Amino acid sequence: MRSLMSITGTTLVRGRYARCYGAGTDRLIGMTVEDYSLLFAAAVLVIAVLVVVMARMGGRIRSLREQVADLEQRAEVTALVAAHPKSPEERLVGVVVNVTKEDADQVVSLVHEACAAAGMPDPLIMASSPEDPGHVMTRRAVEAGCDLVIAAGGDGTVRAVAAELVNSQVALGVAPLGTGNLFARNIGLPYHDLQACVAEAIHGTPHRVDTLELKLQRPGGRTDQEISLVIAGGGLDAEVMDDTRDVLKTHAGWLAYGEAGLRHVLGPRKTVGVKLDDAEPQTYRVRSVLLANCGSLQAGIKLIPEAKFDDGHMDVALFTPRHALDWARVVAKTALRSSTDIPVMKVRQARTGRLTMAEPMLFQIDGDAVGEVISVSASVSHESLVVNGVRPELLESPAD
Repeated sequence: MRSLMSITGTTLVRGRYARCYGAGTDRLIGMTVEDYSLLFAAAVLVIAVLVVVMARMGGRIRSLREQVADLEQRAEVTALVAAHPKSPEERLVGVVVNVTKEDADQVVSLVHEACAAAGMPDPLIMASSPEDPGHVMTRRAVEAGCDLVIAAGGDGTVRAVAAELVNSQVALGVAPLGTGNLFARNIGLPYHDLQACVAEAIHGTPHRVDTLELKLQRPGGRTDQEISLVIAGGGLDAEVMDDTRDVLKTHAGWLAYGEAGLRHVLGPRKTVGVKLDDAEPQTYRVRSVLLANCGSLQAGIKLIPEAKFDDGHMDVALFTPRHALDWARVVAKTALRSSTDIPVMKVRQARTGRLTMAEPMLFQIDGDAVGEVISVSASVSHESLVVNGVRPELLESPAD
């Protein structure tokens, strides 16, 4: 019996004491049956307490989750309220209008009507000029307390107004009156409907978009600072913008660019050094090089489908065609909206970039020819501009 108990480690209770055998030890524990009962009761109590604590913790976790959800909802509401923090009586709208455009008077009337209908003060109307497409006027609007400045004109007017609103809380509205209206197209505005565009400018939801900060080095040594909202580039595109006949633009609209394109498309390629972010510089023989913040052109053409106006990147497109067949490949890629590289058209994304021209090259910004450059430094300013009326639901199938 003793041997068996020694082998199995069985506990034998003799009277008042319990003697334990096993693991080569022989120790005395002075506990009565009542002690065991108390110990069991204490264990039950501890378990009960743990259950209560865990239940309360679960309740607190659920409560915290509910609080987080509530805070997120409040944040969304706060963001929407903050979009137009002033009452209608306090909101002042500025308008920078290119009075040479055919529908300039109509836009001014529409803005007056929209402000009056909303109980807002009369808008502050200022005309741009050939010498200043909108910089000084926009600064005056901001100084006057405007929390929205509408650019009524082409992409040049939009760009001038935007340049003064970058990194501020003052929103940009767009009433497109130009030939291309590229920025309006890319943000999904119904640019054929001026009344709808004015309504979006005044009452549309604000959206932050990227801008491209450009430093242009001129052949004579001068350096100019510019911004781009859509596409800047050198080579063929700049030649086309520089040589499009105004009389054709007046009568044929954006189709006038096609006539100039046919006259320049087979021009010579030029050598350009390209450095993107921290990568090593590369040298290319290009017919055109583009820095794109947006990728859509007229007639719903998505030249660079990858380009998004709020993704924190610019898309650098390098066109290296040598003859008409190569251009046909570019046209096919564009028509199919393919994001796959082809040998004669490469697209790279970057936050910063530098173009170095082996010889002076014509350059354009958002459809406006800006003269020759020998180098261009570019960087993305992420979400630097507040724009009213961005309509993402229309971006996949913009109007022609």
